[in-house]
Amino acid sequence: MLTPYVRGFLRSSLVWIVVGVAIGIGMAWWPADHLAYRPAHAHANVFGFLAMFVFGVGYHVLPRFVGAPLSKAQASWAMRQLWIQNAGLALLVSGWLVRPWSGGVGQWLLVAGAPLSAFGIAIFVAIAWRLTGTGSSAEPRVPGR
Repeated sequence: MLTPYVRGFLRSSLVWIVVGVAIGIGMAWWPADHLAYRPAHAHANVFGFLAMFVFGVGYHVLPRFVGAPLSKAQASWAMRQLWIQNAGLALLVSGWLVRPWSGGVGQWLLVAGAPLSAFGIAIFVAIAWRLTGTGSSAEPRVPGR
């Protein structure tokens, strides 16, 4: 049985691979106009498909490997990460798509999305670190505290 956050990460990865492939098709069909979208294509595929899939699988298998389920607080943080991670990535991909045509707006989107994505990754690292380091569902410390 998949938890809501695991299902969310796995389904998000599927949405992001479709986005990445769509950008890639545009780059293949109209290279003169669309090669500027390479960073958006890379972010959608690597941080969208690959990373979201890894987060989903990681949240599913790590507790089973160490024999300790995520605590309620960790599960809550995992769900927050799902939303933060997708919001940050949406801003990043949008920023890379907009930047060639409207540099100021694109840059603003990148500046807003990068810390959100980094914060989401930090949540996963904190949970996985605690989970794998203790063999129990010890509570992760909230970043910044």
